Amino acid sequence: MSLPEHPIVSTRYGPVRGVKKTAATGVEYLNFQKIPYCKPPVGELRFKDLELPEPWKEPLDCSQQGPSGFQFNKLLNKIVGSEDHLYMNVFTKELQPEKLRPVMLWIHGGAFMRGSSGTEMYGPDYLIQKDVVLVTFNYRIGAFGFLSFESKELAIPGNGGLKDQNLAIRWVRDNISRFGGDPDNITLFGESAGGCSVHYHMVSERSRGLFQRAIVMSGCVLNNWSTVPVRGMAERLAKALGWNGKGGEAEALNVLMAAPAEEIIKRQDQLLTPNELENRILFAFGPVVEPYLTENTFIPKSPLEMCREAWSNDIDILIGGNSDEGLFCLSAIKENPAIMDSLKDFEYLVPNELELVRGSQKCREYGLKLKKFYYGDTQPSFENKNGYLTLMTDKLFWHGLHRTIYARINSKRTSKTFVYRFSVDSETYNHYRIYFCDRDVRGTAHADDLSYLFKNVFSPVPGANTFEYKTMQSMVELFSNFAIEGTPNAGTIANHQWEPVGSEIGAYKCLNIHNDGMSYIDFPELERMQLWDSLYARDKLY
Repeated sequence: MSLPEHPIVSTRYGPVRGVKKTAATGVEYLNFQKIPYCKPPVGELRFKDLELPEPWKEPLDCSQQGPSGFQFNKLLNKIVGSEDHLYMNVFTKELQPEKLRPVMLWIHGGAFMRGSSGTEMYGPDYLIQKDVVLVTFNYRIGAFGFLSFESKELAIPGNGGLKDQNLAIRWVRDNISRFGGDPDNITLFGESAGGCSVHYHMVSERSRGLFQRAIVMSGCVLNNWSTVPVRGMAERLAKALGWNGKGGEAEALNVLMAAPAEEIIKRQDQLLTPNELENRILFAFGPVVEPYLTENTFIPKSPLEMCREAWSNDIDILIGGNSDEGLFCLSAIKENPAIMDSLKDFEYLVPNELELVRGSQKCREYGLKLKKFYYGDTQPSFENKNGYLTLMTDKLFWHGLHRTIYARINSKRTSKTFVYRFSVDSETYNHYRIYFCDRDVRGTAHADDLSYLFKNVFSPVPGANTFEYKTMQSMVELFSNFAIEGTPNAGTIANHQWEPVGSEIGAYKCLNIHNDGMSYIDFPELERMQLWDSLYARDKLY
């Protein structure tokens, strides 16, 4: 059946016109981009909870991509974006299939400060090979999405970006059947801050039942960067923009409302103090435990407490990360080699959530324990940086994922938890490592897996006989199998052994995806995870 060149779909708010496209993999599909899911958050709506879009009657042109949110783009080395950027993108092969198709709903990453759903990084060309409907969208990032004030009167308690996501998921539930997607078969997936976001929807009552399965990639709510500590960031940003400190939060908000968006972006990236950077606080604005409760509260208490009683303990998930996540720290070391000389006795690498006073005997003891484990009797230096990068792999990513796996086991539910480990090392296709870390090092850095799920601007589709192409097809198969069949072990790899973790706390296995294919193995980092486990009291661990 031939596809229409300019298909029109009637959403709940009005008709949208898309365009027929051909993916780089040769598949024809229908492309709808820049579909509004709310009123633009501009003017008086800056920082506020979203409002539903105004209905329209004439078809909107949704054939072209919309802008990203305001941010500093490292590749372009300049500020890009727009405040009017909250749009959906839907990619589908058929508007009226005999049976509605499973939906894969993607949440992009970017440390809650950057990123977008743009096809330059998240092209549908690979996943659209399968019988799924792929949906991506933008949400507010940085101060625009995560500003938080204590005052109830200001009605900005925080987590606006997560609440944007919640509204977008609801839009998909209410509209996706018109694009051939099944609203009762939605798999939410995301990576890094996007993976953390997926996990927040899994534990927040605001998102209960809005999706049926989840894929959590390289980020979760038990990572120690998943919430931003209360440090008056909103007031600090206002002062950086010229506020004189008088008039309380209300006057600080007035300054922020009047500031040009570009100035907010410039200042928000300069707010962290040397002490905060030393304590490995990664960004100024991100999710917070909200200071008071409303009907829209998304994070009412600590993520660990939310995990224990999460509604999603009853749904199946895939969860995992990359073997060398910490390579993303390499660029900072290259820019400032003194980082390696100022590690001292590693006490600033002890997780902040343990609430140990820096300089205390217990904190020094824990720091020395980390130093001994990762460095033995050697001293950390720029030449000897691999121990530090491995430590950051564990501290920033894998231990949080490991704790999440344990929390799922401890819930005593019958839902399945499949663990994967991505360790593909390509000279040409591990794009994050090549373009953002160092093209001369090897390993599988944070975000390197994305190049095998989404087409990006860095390279064409890999050659059909390469391991990179086989990896891409395997990743697409595993993830889409999970969305379509509810198990990754289906389709052409139906006989592949990837079992969910068992019902007891302890050792577990993972699917290791590597240059030569896939193997189901004992989780290789378990000894490292046990070291980090030993720093936590049992009631703080899971």
